[in-house]
Amino acid sequence: MLQLDKKLSIKWRLAVFISFLLLLLIGSGYAGLDGMRNSNHALSTVYKNQVIPLERLRDIESLLQGDLRETVEKVLNEKISWDNGLVMVEQYQATLRLKWEEVLAGKESDSSTEERVWLDAARPLMTASNKMLVDLVAIIKAKQLDRLDDFAYDKLYPMIDDLKVKLDTFVQGRIAAIGTIYEQGQQHYYSSRTAFVATICVGILVSLIASYFLILSITAPLAQITKAMERMMQGDLSGRLEQQRQDELGILINGFNQMTSYLAELVAQIQLSGIQVSSSVTEIAATIKQQGSMANEHAATTSEIAASTTEIAATSSNLMETMKNVSRLTKNTANSAVDGHAGLSNIDQTMVRMEDATGSIVTKLSILNEKASNIAGMVKTINKVADQTNLLSLNAAIEAEKAGEYGAGFAVVATEIRRLADQTAVATFDIEQMVQDVQSAVAAGVMGIDKFAEDVRRSVMEIRQTGKQLAQVIDQVQALIPQVESINDGIEAQSLGARQISEAISQLNEAAQLTAESMRQTGSTIFQLNKAALILQDGVSRFKVEAD
Repeated sequence: MLQLDKKLSIKWRLAVFISFLLLLLIGSGYAGLDGMRNSNHALSTVYKNQVIPLERLRDIESLLQGDLRETVEKVLNEKISWDNGLVMVEQYQATLRLKWEEVLAGKESDSSTEERVWLDAARPLMTASNKMLVDLVAIIKAKQLDRLDDFAYDKLYPMIDDLKVKLDTFVQGRIAAIGTIYEQGQQHYYSSRTAFVATICVGILVSLIASYFLILSITAPLAQITKAMERMMQGDLSGRLEQQRQDELGILINGFNQMTSYLAELVAQIQLSGIQVSSSVTEIAATIKQQGSMANEHAATTSEIAASTTEIAATSSNLMETMKNVSRLTKNTANSAVDGHAGLSNIDQTMVRMEDATGSIVTKLSILNEKASNIAGMVKTINKVADQTNLLSLNAAIEAEKAGEYGAGFAVVATEIRRLADQTAVATFDIEQMVQDVQSAVAAGVMGIDKFAEDVRRSVMEIRQTGKQLAQVIDQVQALIPQVESINDGIEAQSLGARQISEAISQLNEAAQLTAESMRQTGSTIFQLNKAALILQDGVSRFKVEAD
C-alpha cells in the first residue's frame, strides 16, 4: 500500500480521494431517493388499495342505508309517485353497480392473499345487493303497495342492516391493515435511517483516515526539503535528500538534489577560479609592461605608414583622372557602334525586299515558260492536223483521177487543201522555232535571276552576320562602360580611403600614446582585481562541499 502510495502522483491521490467522496455522496443520495421512492410507493398503494375502496364502501352503505331506504319509505307513504320512485331506484341501482365494479376493479389488481380473501367475502354482498334491487325495481314497476311493504320490511331493510354490519367489519379490517402497513413503513424507515447514518459515519471515518495519510504524504517530504534548505542557508551543500517517490514531490526532491549538486559544483569552480584569477593577475601585470614598450614602437611605425599613405593618395588621384578619360572614350565608341548597327539594319531591310522581288520575277518567268510549253504542244497538234490534211488531199486527188471528168472539181479542192496544209506546216514550224527561242530565253533569264537571288541572299546573310557581330561589339562596349565606371568609382574610393588611412594613422599615433597611459591605469586596476579575488576566495570558503 505504501509503495503504491509513493507511485501515485498527488494529482491522482486527490482525484481518488475526491472520487471516493463523490461516490459516498452519490450513494447517500441514492439511498435517500430509494427510501423516498419506497415510501411514496407504500403511500400510493395504501391510498389506491385501501383508502379508495373504503370510500366506495362508505358510498355503497350511504346509498343503501340512506337514499334507497328513504325513497322506499316515500313510495310506501305515497309522498312520491310510483314512476318517480322507479326512476330514483333505477338510478340507485346503476350507481350501486358502478360502485361495486370500482371496488372489484381496484381489488383485482392486487395480488396479495389478504386482499383476495377480502374480495371473495365482498362478492356475495355485491350479488345480494344487486339481486335485491332487481326485485325492488320489479315490484315498483308492478305498483303493488302491499308486496312492496312486505318486501321492504322482510327482505330489503334486514339486508341493508346486515350489509351495514358487514361493511363496518370490512372497514375495521381495512383500517387494521392500514395500521399494519404503517408499522411496516415505520420499521423500514428506521432501518433505512440507521443504514444511512452508519454509511455516513463510515464514509466520514474513511475520509478522515484518507485525508490524514494524504496530508502526511505531502507534508513529510516538504518538511525534509525545508530542513535541507535551512542547512543550505548555513552554507552546507553536502547534504542530499533520499528519493524513493515517483510523484510530484519525488520530482521536487530530485530537482532539489540536482540544484544542490549544481550549486556545490559552482562553488567549487568559483574557489578554483579564484586561485586561477590570482595567478592570472600576476601574469597580466607582466604582460602590461611588455605592451607598454610595444606601444612606443607602434607609435614610430605609424609615422612611417602615414608617409606611405600620403604617396598612395597622390597616385590614386592621377589614376582616377586617367580612368575618367577612358570612360568618356568608351561611351563615344558605344554611340558610334549603335549608329553603324542602325545603318546595317536599313541595308538588311532593302536586301530583303530585293530578294522578295527576284523571287516574284522567277515565279512569273516560270509561268511564262509553262505557257510557252503549252503553245509548243498546241503547235505540234496543229502540225499533225496539217499532215493528216495533206494525206487526205492526196487521197482526194487520187479519187478525183479515178472519177475522170466528174472528179475535176473535187481535184481542184484537193489541190487547194494540200496548198493550205503546206502553208500551215510552214507556219507551225516557224511558230515552233519562235517558241523554242522564247523557252531558251526564259530559261536563261531564270538562271540569271536565280543566281542574282542567291547573291542577294548571300549578301543578306553577310549583312546580318555583320549586324550580329556589331551588336555583340555594342553589348561588350556597353557592358564595359559600367565596369569602367566601377573601376573609376573604386579608384576614387581608394583615393578617399588613402586619405582616410592617412588621417587614421595620425589618430592611431595619438591612440598609441593614450595606450601607454592606459597601461599605467591598467596596472592599478590589476591591483584592485587581485584584491577582489582574495575577497571572493574568503567568501566562498564558508561553503561546505563534498570532496572529490
